[in-house]
Amino acid sequence: MANGRVLIALVIFTLLNTNIDAKVYTRCQLTRELLKNGFSKTFMSNWVCLIEQESLRNTSALVEKNARRKYYGLFQIGSEWCKEGRKGGKCDIACEALLDEDIRDDGACAQKVQEMEGFKYWPKWVSRCKGQVLPDVQKCPDWQNPPSRASPPRNKRFLRIKRLAVSRPRMAKRSLHTKYRLQ
Repeated sequence: MANGRVLIALVIFTLLNTNIDAKVYTRCQLTRELLKNGFSKTFMSNWVCLIEQESLRNTSALVEKNARRKYYGLFQIGSEWCKEGRKGGKCDIACEALLDEDIRDDGACAQKVQEMEGFKYWPKWVSRCKGQVLPDVQKCPDWQNPPSRASPPRNKRFLRIKRLAVSRPRMAKRSLHTKYRLQ
């Protein structure tokens, strides 16, 4: 119990002394983000439990066990999987990238950890999630209709042509032929 309080105090202290954009998710927001980033529904409750236990759903959680062992971000990924200050480690990612609001790279690395080590890599999953009642994420609004994956930004010209296609199909077709030399 005392270790838990020390850990929470350490996380809070770290957050107060770090200039990183942080996001603390609700359970359903977290579920939505994980679904959007390609996490399987099959293990969703395990992922949510793991994140709740490891980082309290906080993207900027940083825990230093000692000078050589640090755990970063939402998934509390260990320093052997990343490199401070530049890309590296088993996930070929900068550790600082695991502390921002963008969880795409965090999720990809966490899935790699899980594939190679299993959920047993995370001690709090083993002690607080394995064999326990897991969070009921099926009650979240996005469970039945998961959000589509984020698409890359489109250029303004393409969006204008798309709007034209709805309002004036012939003009849009001509615009596409001119711009992209379609035949």
